[in-house]
Amino acid sequence: MLEVKQITKSFGDNTAVNNISFNVKPGRIFGLLGRNGAGKSTIFRIILNIINQDSGEVLYDSQKITNDLTDKIGYLPEEGSLILTYTVLEQLLYYGALKGMSQKSIKEQAFYWLEKFNVLEYLNMKIKDLSKGNRQKIQFIVALLHDPKLIILDEPFSGLDPISVEEFKNIIFELKSLDKMIIFSSHRMEHVEVLCDDILILDNGNNVLSGDLKNIKKIYKKHEVNITGKIGKYTLDLIKGLNGVIKVEKLDYFNIKVKVEGEEVIPKLFANLKTSYITNFYTTKASLNDIFIDKVGRKYE
Repeated sequence: MLEVKQITKSFGDNTAVNNISFNVKPGRIFGLLGRNGAGKSTIFRIILNIINQDSGEVLYDSQKITNDLTDKIGYLPEEGSLILTYTVLEQLLYYGALKGMSQKSIKEQAFYWLEKFNVLEYLNMKIKDLSKGNRQKIQFIVALLHDPKLIILDEPFSGLDPISVEEFKNIIFELKSLDKMIIFSSHRMEHVEVLCDDILILDNGNNVLSGDLKNIKKIYKKHEVNITGKIGKYTLDLIKGLNGVIKVEKLDYFNIKVKVEGEEVIPKLFANLKTSYITNFYTTKASLNDIFIDKVGRKYE
């Protein structure tokens, strides 16, 4: 298990990460979310032992992160780090050697993953001649080549077409089934919702929301009510004045959308409609993007 315990990191007067704690367990995918500059990259660099935190600690299987332990971590960075003048095979041989792998083991793993990602035909092609999507596949293979226990994926779907995105998702789920620990960061909330078990939302280096994603969505699921029917102006005014109603949006003559503070307001809202002809009354599940905006106050870009 990866344990991040109360880490803080400042650069001059700027606190990039402020007292952040979380765990990443085997067989679970942990989503680290936040706008650019929120502190995600700083946390990744601390986990990878590239920079040191000012306070707190990071433990990998109950041990402090060292250069030896970082060899058990796979990292797919947001910005590509491939050597453009190398061929695909040369790149994988170079990286595998850095991780202490034998040439035989490198080639076995390389051929396995190249075939898995449907890019075996590019074995002897230079990185610079690959499309952006195929470069991303090679970057992912680099992260997996040494069979790491912990995998950090920072914007893994960048530059991929929809078919390749599905391939990546299937491989990530396969890695999860092998009890890998996975940290996932993406600006595409729909991908986070599909893949992640746990999340932490950062804003200016602070934890504004964290926990099991399913539990978080249960808390937020009944904050919006959609109503269809003949609703008179008097009834509409009653609803607007109801304690706990945040916003009433009239979509058209027959449809309104009501945002409420919590689940307990919904029966009161329904009671105010007893004299109206209602054909539909249902709650809407909040999307992760809705939750992000609610906690951070800005859209996740």
